[in-house]
Amino acid sequence: MTRKLSAGPTALSLIPLIAGAAWVGCGGGEPPSDEGTVSDAPPQFETTEVAEGVYQFRWIGHNALFVVTSEGVVAFDPISVEAAATYAEEIRRVAPEAELAAIVYSHRDADHATGAEVLREAFGADVPIYAHENADGPLREAADPDLPPPTSTFAETMTLAGGEIELHYLGRSHSDDMAVAFLPAHGLAFAVDFVSRDRFGYQDLASFHFPDMFGAIEGLLEIPFETIVFGHGPSGDRAAIERQLTYYRDLDAGVRDAVEAGLSEDETAATVVMADYSHWDRYDDWRELNVRGMHRKLSAAGVGEDGEGEHGEGGEEREGEHGAGREGRGEHEGEGREGGGEHGGEGGHGEGEEGEESGEYLGRAETWDATRRGARLVLSYDPAREAFAGTVENTTGETLCAVRVEVHLSTGTELGPTERTDLAPGGSTAVEMAAGGEAFERWTAHPEMSACAAR
Repeated sequence: MTRKLSAGPTALSLIPLIAGAAWVGCGGGEPPSDEGTVSDAPPQFETTEVAEGVYQFRWIGHNALFVVTSEGVVAFDPISVEAAATYAEEIRRVAPEAELAAIVYSHRDADHATGAEVLREAFGADVPIYAHENADGPLREAADPDLPPPTSTFAETMTLAGGEIELHYLGRSHSDDMAVAFLPAHGLAFAVDFVSRDRFGYQDLASFHFPDMFGAIEGLLEIPFETIVFGHGPSGDRAAIERQLTYYRDLDAGVRDAVEAGLSEDETAATVVMADYSHWDRYDDWRELNVRGMHRKLSAAGVGEDGEGEHGEGGEEREGEHGAGREGRGEHEGEGREGGGEHGGEGGHGEGEEGEESGEYLGRAETWDATRRGARLVLSYDPAREAFAGTVENTTGETLCAVRVEVHLSTGTELGPTERTDLAPGGSTAVEMAAGGEAFERWTAHPEMSACAAR
């Protein structure tokens, strides 16, 4: 159930339309024209009921959440001093008889946690503040009166209001103190900054912890929510989180390929275009920054050094489904164009064959003949047809599942991927990709595959 609430008579969200009246609306857009029309700009704040007794409070581009529980209102993320003043008014308007039982920080970042004292002054100075234990020390050291330290902390999990609210710590993600809220009765979660609905990660991912990030998102998917409210942007569902996880896996894989191929940060930023995510929010603003940030993280971790391709900030090899280990990208591999979870092979030439992800592109007239994880790709460019043609063959004794092929041109254009196909032992399939008259000088290619589903 979603129902938007209009503000009461004294709330700032009422936009006066009386001719000649002062412009005191909260949208921050243009004032009404002489014809009395109002700008399409959204109001500065908005309170929306996202489940019974559960409300999203949006202040410009930030979202908070408050819950009317049996013990009073629990408010997440005051956002700012200015926002918190309106936040308090909205809580009073929605639940005029309720007291504020608790304030919860999703994490200690100032753009989400500032303003707790304003809420406490509105409802009582003894209102407790909860946060993950890693938030406590830095906030005490900062000694910011507008962002007080928590009065109580937790390490792994905590329940509030007799279990109506659960707080979970899923490990390092956007920060090392991220608390995720879950409301079991509503099947609703609240998660901030490390996930969102179809939106790129913040700028160059400087504060994001990889590969821990993969584990945190997978941990979120283990919580049985159906609806999720984010710290920014519209709410979503489980599929939104699955897409977010796939995006970061694809980003890791695409950039890892480039690093292992010896491409510089600038070259990687120009070639890893994440085309399947071009419709996502902030693509134009943050796509390149995301790629650059991931390049720095992987380079710092030693990826690409002597073909070793370590995975993660500490250079550790990761296994399983966390999108970092080569064998572990599993079923989510390759859902995005740059993604291709199996990009980059095992490092170097893989199985000692010439040309596979060696860091050297082939000339237009050269033939690609290399094997990756048992898939032998033989491919060449036919200038008369302006297309690449060849075969991919299973050289192993087991079925290779969901095999597909991509070609990367030196111009930055990607061709493919081809449709996925299962290859039986010894089986092969034809590969053909039109180049569309692209004026390239060099090219590289690779097959990809996913883990086989249980039969």
